[in-house]
Amino acid sequence: MHRVVRLTGPLALAGLVSLGSAFGAQARTTAALVKTTPARMLVDARGMTLYVFAPDKKNVSVCYNTCAAYWPPVMVPTGTTVPNKMSGITGTFGATRRKNGKRQLTFDGAPLYTFVRDKKPGDMVGQGLDVAGGYWWVVVAPRA
Repeated sequence: MHRVVRLTGPLALAGLVSLGSAFGAQARTTAALVKTTPARMLVDARGMTLYVFAPDKKNVSVCYNTCAAYWPPVMVPTGTTVPNKMSGITGTFGATRRKNGKRQLTFDGAPLYTFVRDKKPGDMVGQGLDVAGGYWWVVVAPRA
């Protein structure tokens, strides 16, 4: 069962989805070999999956133009302060400046994006795609 936790204030930019027992039935058949643990996938305020782009450097996005049209950066509104920590997860939030001077949300220094082909909350169509010069990965925040 999926559980969505909505955040308020500035961190509403990065809500959390708990995947908990999404794969529990399959894991029970291979219990001797594999165990599952609850994961927390970062999503935006609308519940859309957040991604990182492997070629990005810490606090530096390389996704612009056509790339950014398909993988929109998660922007931090002007005047918004991004808290560093969120209760219950390991990792830090921040913001980096894009070439146009606007701020993009980061998690542990990785710029965050959504994907235009994800149509509804919970979609992860972009997971593992090798496009725009590198791989795209869903962001999973470890529990604290």
